[in-house]
Amino acid sequence: MSDQNSVEEAFLKKVEDVIEANLENEQFGVNELSDALGVSRSKLHRKLNAFTGKSTSQFIREYRLEKAMVLLQDNEATASEIAFRVGFSSPTYFNTRFSEYFGYPPGEVKYRSSSSSAQGELKGTKYQKSNTSKSSNRKNIIIAVLSVILMIALAYFIFNWQKENGSDTLEIAEKMDKSIAVLPFKNLSDDKDNQYFADGVREDIINQLSKIEKVSVKSKQSSDRFYNDNLSGEEIGDALKVDYLINGSVQKHQDRIRVIVHLVNAKDDTHLWSKDFDREFNDIFSLEKEISTDIAKELDIVLSPSELEKIGKIPTRNLEAYNLYLKGRHFLYRFNDDDLNRSEKYFKESMALDPEFALPYSGMAEVTMFRYWPRATQSDYLKAKEYALKAIALDDDLSYPHRVLANISLEYEWNWDNAAKEFRIALEKEPDNAVNYWLIARYFIFVNGDFEKGLDYLEKSIQLNPLFRFSSILKADCYLYLEEYDLSLAEARNALEINEKDLWASWVTFLTYAKQGKDELAVRELARGWRTDEAGMVNVEPMLKAYKAEGLKGVFKWLNDLDINHEGEDHVYHSAYWIAQKFAFLGEHDKALEWLEIAFERRNAELYRIKYDHFFKGMQEHPKFLSILNRMNLGDYTHERPFKD
Repeated sequence: MSDQNSVEEAFLKKVEDVIEANLENEQFGVNELSDALGVSRSKLHRKLNAFTGKSTSQFIREYRLEKAMVLLQDNEATASEIAFRVGFSSPTYFNTRFSEYFGYPPGEVKYRSSSSSAQGELKGTKYQKSNTSKSSNRKNIIIAVLSVILMIALAYFIFNWQKENGSDTLEIAEKMDKSIAVLPFKNLSDDKDNQYFADGVREDIINQLSKIEKVSVKSKQSSDRFYNDNLSGEEIGDALKVDYLINGSVQKHQDRIRVIVHLVNAKDDTHLWSKDFDREFNDIFSLEKEISTDIAKELDIVLSPSELEKIGKIPTRNLEAYNLYLKGRHFLYRFNDDDLNRSEKYFKESMALDPEFALPYSGMAEVTMFRYWPRATQSDYLKAKEYALKAIALDDDLSYPHRVLANISLEYEWNWDNAAKEFRIALEKEPDNAVNYWLIARYFIFVNGDFEKGLDYLEKSIQLNPLFRFSSILKADCYLYLEEYDLSLAEARNALEINEKDLWASWVTFLTYAKQGKDELAVRELARGWRTDEAGMVNVEPMLKAYKAEGLKGVFKWLNDLDINHEGEDHVYHSAYWIAQKFAFLGEHDKALEWLEIAFERRNAELYRIKYDHFFKGMQEHPKFLSILNRMNLGDYTHERPFKD
């Protein structure tokens, strides 16, 4: 036993030394630790779990917190400064985690006795074996066994209760043993318009691999940027934080398809496996299953019967219906009227050929939601709901229709319990989808006021897809609510680096500068953003004129005049909720409440944000404002609000 103890202690010491050397690096996590130690993430997790009962991420976080405790006890610096020293990018998040771990906030450390802070001592003391007597050890073992039995029973009860009743809390899913990115497939067909088919085959392979429990698959969007890149496999793998890369090509000619697939070890850019598949088009689904199972085999993954069943599932027997669905999917996420019309056309043609094919119904649910946001009528969102329910009735393995139902419950029906339930189902069915985490984050931030959990979900979303800029924008929005202005600007900059034309990121930057009293910078950013948008360029000169005349208040007045009196014009973004926000900024609370009532009557898709919207901070005790909250079943502010005093 002493040899075993020394092995454990040596390993833990090595782990702690590596974390200590990277303590201030907020990006240092599980991947970096496993790389530094020269072991796989799964092996690292198994060893830490065996020695300490903790996951790797939990071990890193708690080491940082214990180090913070020592620094606070020594009065080394302020809590915010120490947060950054121990690798937390947000002091607010640090405060929450510290309070959860030690039972009191960082600010109370100096008032506590050293004895009550003993749990904060380092040097691995909580991993050392006890030298108490045999009888004491025997008693401890009995207590430990009984505790484990009780915990198992409790876990079993909770699991079954949640399974039957759903859960009000949504936990971030953690897996996996191996991570993969499927890079864009090249279209080698004579018809260059067949790129949609190559994209469809690739997306199907991503979906198939995502059904394997021990594999984490990067989202399609995060890998898209490497289509024509000359980077090495090692460089791409490092950028995407994955172990393996899959790339290939697709050639479609009449009734035959040819797919060439390559598997690459991203750690050293070595080619592990490739295969050339030549099939008839009507064999497409068995081909995709074969590709996925071959990849799993090459990665030494044994598929369970249920995984094989999911991978082998045939979505439709009508191949033309499938082909039309792929075309519809190709145009869906371009978010302009022409492409949404094309997408709808192909989905409806697909449904007509096979009314039992679930995927085009799921696609139509999304088309209907996107087209009319944020002012969908009741008829519009009920139609989207009808499509989503039809898709689920045909195939309950799909994530997207549950996501649509969750959004309808959140944005239009204000059914918070159902929104939580549907978001949970969507995440369970597709735990590698960055969009799911972003959507759930909105629920926690704006409905529950749980900014810390929302930030956790957004961080997970960014890990899965660093190019999904909407997660960075929502983080910026969240930090703006929390008055963490430097962090808000940093996240907005991240989004603008991905797409400098993003008007939402530009607007959040404008608001953050305005909150800081940096009016010139605010106006400069608003003008810059509009100049990148063809429709918005016409707004620049009159906005600058309004600023010169009345400062920022003049800008907000001009914006509301534009929204109210020029509805329907290309350069105007009319929304009753946004109009209410601007009146609130101007201190015209009666007009803000008037437009909030209009937003309520219209079931405006943004109204779910109302309770914790920083624009309305000065109105939160107004009876009419509280009345709107109560009519939306959002309740009042009997719990502590997340705003600073």
